[in-house]
Amino acid sequence: MIGIVFGKVMWLGRATVFLVGLAVILALTVGLASTALAGTGVGAPFNLGKTNTVNALSSLVGSVAGPALKVDNNSTGSGATALSLEVEPGKPPMTVNSTAEVHSLNVDSLDGRNSNEFLQESSDRDDFLPRSIYVNQAKKSVPTNSIRSDSISCDPGDVATSGGFNEVNVPNSRVTSSYMQEFSGYTSWVVEVQNDNPATTEIYLIIAVCADFPPLRT
Repeated sequence: MIGIVFGKVMWLGRATVFLVGLAVILALTVGLASTALAGTGVGAPFNLGKTNTVNALSSLVGSVAGPALKVDNNSTGSGATALSLEVEPGKPPMTVNSTAEVHSLNVDSLDGRNSNEFLQESSDRDDFLPRSIYVNQAKKSVPTNSIRSDSISCDPGDVATSGGFNEVNVPNSRVTSSYMQEFSGYTSWVVEVQNDNPATTEIYLIIAVCADFPPLRT
Protein backbone atom coordinates (compact mmCIF):
# COMPACT_ATOMS: atom_id res chain seq x y z
CA MET A 1 0.00 0.00 0.00
CA ILE A 2 2.78 2.43 0.94
CA GLY A 3 4.58 1.59 -2.35
CA ILE A 4 1.48 2.45 -4.39
CA VAL A 5 1.05 5.82 -2.63
CA PHE A 6 4.75 6.65 -3.08
CA GLY A 7 4.50 5.82 -6.80
CA LYS A 8 1.52 8.16 -7.22
CA VAL A 9 3.40 10.98 -5.49
CA MET A 10 6.42 10.55 -7.80
CA TRP A 11 4.14 10.55 -10.85
CA LEU A 12 2.47 13.76 -9.74
CA GLY A 13 5.88 15.34 -9.14
CA ARG A 14 7.10 14.49 -12.61
CA ALA A 15 3.87 15.78 -14.17
CA THR A 16 4.13 19.04 -12.22
CA VAL A 17 7.72 19.60 -13.32
CA PHE A 18 6.70 18.94 -16.94
CA LEU A 19 3.80 21.41 -16.78
CA VAL A 20 5.94 24.10 -15.14
CA GLY A 21 8.61 23.62 -17.80
CA LEU A 22 6.03 23.80 -20.55
CA ALA A 23 4.60 27.01 -19.07
CA VAL A 24 8.07 28.62 -18.95
CA ILE A 25 8.77 27.61 -22.58
CA LEU A 26 5.42 29.00 -23.73
CA ALA A 27 5.94 32.22 -21.79
CA LEU A 28 9.38 32.76 -23.28
CA THR A 29 8.23 31.85 -26.79
CA VAL A 30 5.09 34.02 -26.72
CA GLY A 31 6.89 36.83 -24.90
CA LEU A 32 9.73 36.97 -27.40
CA ALA A 33 7.29 36.84 -30.28
CA SER A 34 5.25 39.65 -28.73
CA THR A 35 8.39 41.74 -28.19
CA ALA A 36 9.45 41.24 -31.78
CA LEU A 37 6.03 42.26 -33.11
CA ALA A 38 5.22 45.04 -30.61
CA GLY A 39 5.18 48.54 -32.04
CA THR A 40 4.81 47.35 -35.65
CA GLY A 41 1.58 47.56 -37.64
CA VAL A 42 -1.93 48.80 -36.98
CA GLY A 43 -3.23 47.91 -33.50
CA ALA A 44 0.20 47.10 -32.05
CA PRO A 45 1.14 48.57 -28.65
CA PHE A 46 3.37 51.65 -28.46
CA ASN A 47 6.73 50.67 -26.96
CA LEU A 48 8.71 53.35 -25.12
CA GLY A 49 12.36 53.65 -26.07
CA LYS A 50 11.86 51.79 -29.35
CA THR A 51 11.07 52.65 -32.96
CA ASN A 52 7.36 52.04 -33.53
CA THR A 53 6.31 51.64 -37.16
CA VAL A 54 2.86 52.03 -38.68
CA ASN A 55 1.60 53.40 -42.01
CA ALA A 56 -1.67 54.78 -40.67
CA LEU A 57 -2.88 57.75 -38.65
CA SER A 58 -2.63 57.37 -34.87
CA SER A 59 -4.96 59.60 -32.82
CA LEU A 60 -5.18 60.55 -29.16
CA VAL A 61 -8.75 61.72 -28.51
CA GLY A 62 -10.21 62.75 -25.19
CA SER A 63 -11.90 65.47 -23.19
CA VAL A 64 -9.69 67.00 -20.49
CA ALA A 65 -9.60 70.44 -18.92
CA GLY A 66 -6.01 71.00 -19.96
CA PRO A 67 -3.38 69.45 -22.22
CA ALA A 68 -4.17 66.01 -23.63
CA LEU A 69 -0.48 65.14 -24.00
CA LYS A 70 2.60 66.27 -22.08
CA VAL A 71 6.23 65.53 -22.97
CA ASP A 72 8.71 66.47 -20.24
CA ASN A 73 12.43 66.14 -20.98
CA ASN A 74 14.45 66.78 -17.82
CA SER A 75 17.84 66.51 -19.53
CA THR A 76 20.14 69.53 -19.32
CA GLY A 77 22.13 68.47 -22.40
CA SER A 78 22.77 71.01 -25.15
CA GLY A 79 20.51 69.22 -27.62
CA ALA A 80 17.70 68.39 -25.20
CA THR A 81 14.20 69.18 -26.52
CA ALA A 82 10.73 67.99 -25.66
CA LEU A 83 9.67 67.29 -29.23
CA SER A 84 11.30 66.62 -32.60
CA LEU A 85 9.25 66.78 -35.82
CA GLU A 86 10.84 65.51 -39.03
CA VAL A 87 9.39 65.69 -42.55
CA GLU A 88 10.60 65.45 -46.12
CA PRO A 89 11.98 68.62 -47.80
CA GLY A 90 9.29 71.17 -48.64
CA LYS A 91 6.71 69.66 -46.29
CA PRO A 92 5.35 71.54 -43.23
CA PRO A 93 6.31 69.95 -39.91
CA MET A 94 2.80 70.33 -38.51
CA THR A 95 -0.69 71.71 -39.14
CA VAL A 96 -3.05 73.48 -36.74
CA ASN A 97 -6.76 74.32 -36.81
CA SER A 98 -6.63 77.47 -34.68
CA THR A 99 -5.42 81.05 -35.14
CA ALA A 100 -5.20 81.64 -31.39
CA GLU A 101 -1.94 83.04 -30.03
CA VAL A 102 0.54 80.56 -28.57
CA HIS A 103 2.05 82.21 -25.50
CA SER A 104 5.84 82.10 -25.05
CA LEU A 105 6.37 80.65 -28.53
CA ASN A 106 9.81 81.75 -29.73
CA VAL A 107 10.39 81.33 -33.47
CA ASP A 108 13.40 82.20 -35.60
CA SER A 109 11.67 82.89 -38.91
CA LEU A 110 8.28 83.99 -40.20
CA ASP A 111 7.19 83.49 -43.83
CA GLY A 112 10.77 82.56 -44.65
CA ARG A 113 12.26 85.72 -43.12
CA ASN A 114 14.74 85.61 -40.26
CA SER A 115 13.82 87.38 -37.03
CA ASN A 116 16.57 89.98 -37.48
CA GLU A 117 14.88 91.14 -40.73
CA PHE A 118 11.92 92.50 -38.77
CA LEU A 119 11.75 95.89 -37.05
CA GLN A 120 12.59 95.50 -33.37
CA GLU A 121 10.36 97.00 -30.69
CA SER A 122 11.66 98.93 -27.69
CA SER A 123 9.95 99.98 -24.48
CA ASP A 124 9.49 103.61 -25.57
CA ARG A 125 9.28 102.88 -29.33
CA ASP A 126 11.71 105.72 -30.07
CA ASP A 127 13.97 103.46 -32.09
CA PHE A 128 11.53 103.03 -34.98
CA LEU A 129 8.88 105.75 -34.76
CA PRO A 130 9.98 109.29 -35.63
CA ARG A 131 9.20 111.90 -32.97
CA SER A 132 8.99 114.81 -35.43
CA ILE A 133 9.97 116.03 -38.86
CA TYR A 134 12.20 118.88 -39.95
CA VAL A 135 13.19 120.55 -43.22
CA ASN A 136 16.69 120.94 -44.63
CA GLN A 137 17.13 123.31 -47.54
CA ALA A 138 19.95 125.00 -49.42
CA LYS A 139 20.58 127.27 -52.41
CA LYS A 140 22.13 125.61 -55.48
CA SER A 141 23.32 127.03 -58.77
CA VAL A 142 23.37 125.70 -62.32
CA PRO A 143 25.67 127.43 -64.85
CA THR A 144 24.45 128.45 -68.27
CA ASN A 145 23.98 125.75 -70.92
CA SER A 146 24.53 122.89 -68.46
CA ILE A 147 22.85 120.12 -66.49
CA ARG A 148 23.62 119.65 -62.80
CA SER A 149 22.48 117.32 -60.01
CA ASP A 150 22.59 118.48 -56.40
CA SER A 151 21.48 116.87 -53.16
CA ILE A 152 20.66 117.81 -49.60
CA SER A 153 20.93 115.27 -46.76
CA CYS A 154 19.11 114.56 -43.54
CA ASP A 155 21.01 114.04 -40.28
CA PRO A 156 22.74 110.65 -39.81
CA GLY A 157 20.13 107.98 -38.98
CA ASP A 158 17.21 110.13 -40.18
CA VAL A 159 15.17 109.45 -43.30
CA ALA A 160 14.08 111.78 -46.08
CA THR A 161 10.35 111.25 -46.44
CA SER A 162 9.91 113.76 -49.24
CA GLY A 163 11.59 116.72 -50.87
CA GLY A 164 11.64 119.00 -53.84
CA PHE A 165 12.74 122.34 -55.20
CA ASN A 166 11.67 125.96 -55.46
CA GLU A 167 12.58 129.18 -57.23
CA VAL A 168 13.52 127.66 -60.60
CA ASN A 169 12.78 130.89 -62.49
CA VAL A 170 15.36 131.39 -65.24
CA PRO A 171 13.86 131.15 -68.76
CA ASN A 172 14.75 127.89 -70.55
CA SER A 173 15.68 126.25 -67.20
CA ARG A 174 13.82 123.19 -65.97
CA VAL A 175 13.92 120.36 -63.42
CA THR A 176 14.55 117.00 -65.10
CA SER A 177 14.36 114.74 -62.00
CA SER A 178 13.67 114.89 -58.27
CA TYR A 179 14.03 111.80 -56.02
CA MET A 180 15.32 110.34 -52.73
CA GLN A 181 18.64 108.49 -52.61
CA GLU A 182 20.97 107.09 -49.95
CA PHE A 183 24.61 108.20 -49.82
CA SER A 184 27.00 106.49 -47.38
CA GLY A 185 24.41 106.05 -44.64
CA TYR A 186 22.69 109.41 -45.27
CA THR A 187 19.31 109.69 -46.96
CA SER A 188 19.19 112.70 -49.25
CA TRP A 189 16.92 114.41 -51.72
CA VAL A 190 18.37 114.83 -55.20
CA VAL A 191 17.30 117.37 -57.82
CA GLU A 192 18.64 117.60 -61.35
CA VAL A 193 18.21 120.88 -63.22
CA GLN A 194 18.92 121.58 -66.89
CA ASN A 195 19.71 125.22 -67.64
CA ASP A 196 19.55 125.95 -71.38
CA ASN A 197 19.76 129.70 -70.90
CA PRO A 198 22.96 131.00 -72.59
CA ALA A 199 23.30 134.09 -70.43
CA THR A 200 21.87 133.51 -66.92
CA THR A 201 22.90 131.13 -64.13
CA GLU A 202 20.00 129.36 -62.45
CA ILE A 203 19.91 129.66 -58.65
CA TYR A 204 17.25 127.56 -56.98
CA LEU A 205 16.29 126.08 -53.60
CA ILE A 206 16.60 122.34 -52.92
CA ILE A 207 14.53 120.92 -50.04
CA ALA A 208 14.47 117.65 -48.00
CA VAL A 209 11.74 116.81 -45.49
CA CYS A 210 13.29 114.50 -42.85
CA ALA A 211 11.87 112.15 -40.20
CA ASP A 212 13.73 112.67 -36.92
CA PHE A 213 14.93 109.42 -35.30
CA PRO A 214 17.06 109.16 -32.13
CA PRO A 215 19.37 110.83 -31.37
CA LEU A 216 16.84 113.62 -31.76
CA ARG A 217 17.58 117.13 -32.87
CA THR A 218 17.77 119.62 -30.01
